[in-house]
Amino acid sequence: MEDIAEISGFDRRTIYNHFKNKEDVFAALISGILDDIDSVFNDISAQKGSSLDKLRELVLSLLDLYIDNSQLLNIFMSEYETNEIKKRRYLSAYTLKNISAYKKIEARLVAMIKDAQEEKLVVNVHPYILAGMLNELILRSVIVLHNQKGAIRKKDIIHDIFELLGKNVVKAPLITSEKI
Repeated sequence: MEDIAEISGFDRRTIYNHFKNKEDVFAALISGILDDIDSVFNDISAQKGSSLDKLRELVLSLLDLYIDNSQLLNIFMSEYETNEIKKRRYLSAYTLKNISAYKKIEARLVAMIKDAQEEKLVVNVHPYILAGMLNELILRSVIVLHNQKGAIRKKDIIHDIFELLGKNVVKAPLITSEKI
């Protein structure tokens, strides 16, 4: 809870005056990140270019967003993994709102993947599997970057992500607006 207070800039007592429990605090903080992710999708959807170019821009934008929030995401992931076994039946209104927001974001990613599949630019694997893999790849890469400060650089992470995607997911050469 001290880490959350530090990240948010508020005293622990102030936080508990506004939230019922730690889960609600996490959910409120994650809600802001979900809003930012939705904005990223809006920006990228408005761009011109192939579906593959849009997916590439999405990966880079999400990577930046996740890096900017790496401390919170690191706390969230460790808390999530620790408490995954202790699943609760009660879900707060904050958590339910986040689940709904995440499902909408996931549906947008799946639609982008389907577009790339229809253009025969990425492998024909169930788009929800690819969406989960892509998100997990970015999240885990940021956690590695956060935990291995100095041992790995952002440009190395970008290289590794696109190396992995290029050899396992993408079927066509990546053409970006910079290369045109």
